[in-house]
Amino acid sequence: MIHLKNIFVVLSVIGVFALHPSLNKGETPITYFQYLVYGNSLDVVSSNTIDLELLEIKWVCAEKDVMCSDMIIFKEGKQVNGIPFEKGSQSLVVYYAGNKVGEISQDKIAKKQAHQYKVELLAKNNRLFFNGEIQGPSPYKGPLITISSVDLVSS
Repeated sequence: MIHLKNIFVVLSVIGVFALHPSLNKGETPITYFQYLVYGNSLDVVSSNTIDLELLEIKWVCAEKDVMCSDMIIFKEGKQVNGIPFEKGSQSLVVYYAGNKVGEISQDKIAKKQAHQYKVELLAKNNRLFFNGEIQGPSPYKGPLITISSVDLVSS
């Protein structure tokens, strides 16, 4: 019984280390394991002056034969679809009040890779600021984009 308990403890510790995000690189068994455990995640961060009901995020891919091209991921304040696990060139395109405010692009070399997508919208002095980031095997860190249009910021 003690041997079984020790084996369980060792496997648990190995599992925790195998799930560390720093090991999510390339196409390896660990990357596939993280894909099964985590999947793709979307984190939307905004200031309290941003109306999330006006935010829409679409997933767009360059591949013609992919069924989920131009799919709405986030709409009316909530995530409505998961981010697909597709290989190739793809983007998350962010719209606010019907206007395109930013884009996060990536080129995935393997289909089954877990990524964390972060979209940040902040409003200050009647300006909208957009920032996007992808963490994972195919990362992206975008520049801070300023959209200086008063009609984009809800009051």
